[in-house]
Amino acid sequence: MGWLVGLFGGGKKEAAVMEAAGKEQGKEVTKMAKDPVCGMEVDEKSAPARSEYLGKTYYFCAPACKKAFDEDPAKYIGGEGHEMAGHGGHKM
Repeated sequence: MGWLVGLFGGGKKEAAVMEAAGKEQGKEVTKMAKDPVCGMEVDEKSAPARSEYLGKTYYFCAPACKKAFDEDPAKYIGGEGHEMAGHGGHKM
């Protein structure tokens, strides 16, 4: 499916095409989300933690990232000029 990346150029359209191709082949497609605190890619089905905020579900790589998010969600989803906090030593 690597040829799809070059063909469609990335983004949401590419993700939809790749998901459809996986379903056609009878493979389960892993849906990944980005942890808003540290930026790590997380499998939505097996994410160690998740939170709901303003009607949207956010997925986290570890409980420490969820805790940081829950204390100040706006800091991680809309603040301009915000640097990602990183893992800051939490255990994964």
